[in-house]
Amino acid sequence: MKRKLFFAICILSVLSGCKVGENSKPPKSLSGIYPHLAYYNNEGECGTGAVVPWAGSLWVITYGPHLPYGSSDKLYQVTPSLEQIVRDGSIGGTPANRMIHKESGQLFIGPYAIDSTGDVRVIPYTVMPGRHTGNARHLADPANKVYYGTMEEGFYEVDVHTLKVKELFRDGNVDRKPGEMDQEAALLPGAHGKGLYSGQGVLVYSNNGETTQEALHQFDVESGSLSEWDGKTWNVVRRNQFVEVTGPGGIYG
Repeated sequence: MKRKLFFAICILSVLSGCKVGENSKPPKSLSGIYPHLAYYNNEGECGTGAVVPWAGSLWVITYGPHLPYGSSDKLYQVTPSLEQIVRDGSIGGTPANRMIHKESGQLFIGPYAIDSTGDVRVIPYTVMPGRHTGNARHLADPANKVYYGTMEEGFYEVDVHTLKVKELFRDGNVDRKPGEMDQEAALLPGAHGKGLYSGQGVLVYSNNGETTQEALHQFDVESGSLSEWDGKTWNVVRRNQFVEVTGPGGIYG
């Protein structure tokens, strides 16, 4: 009798284990949307800055509207099982840049450098202020350095190994007075930098905005620009609105 009772308990244990396995449900999906992956900030606007698959996960950065020195926004890691991980050390801001640096095996996304194991390093806004909008391969030392460009025409050179930052051109927010809303910088025409890419010996930067009253009301006035830098001098290629700029290397630069 005791032997039969022990056998019955074992069977029930196995069946109950199967029951638990059967009841473990995948994350809820509504027309391909996973509500548990939603993200938030404290800035009144929360947008998706960049999304890149890298090191076995999906990496996401969010942004607030005009925050060149950081915000409550986060760096998110989404695993293959759709677990969302908020990475420690997130510093937010208004970033939209992303580039995979082949030689060092790192993803540069926002102010973060992520290696092939998922280890994250952070470049603080105290040394690289601005709304990061693009990355590009270095003109002279592409194996060891990358460029960062900001929406207000700040340009930086970053060592991929040490993350040491060298300012090439000052971001327009640095000299802006408190409360001043004009987003236009003095270096190049236009009020809203967007894309950055290098090729054929030049660094190319796109801009799609303008702050004049005419540009606010007329679609066909001068607005934005496409510019190139050869390492010494900037040249405006065309005065028009441009958004992204890329080439054969895509996200690898």
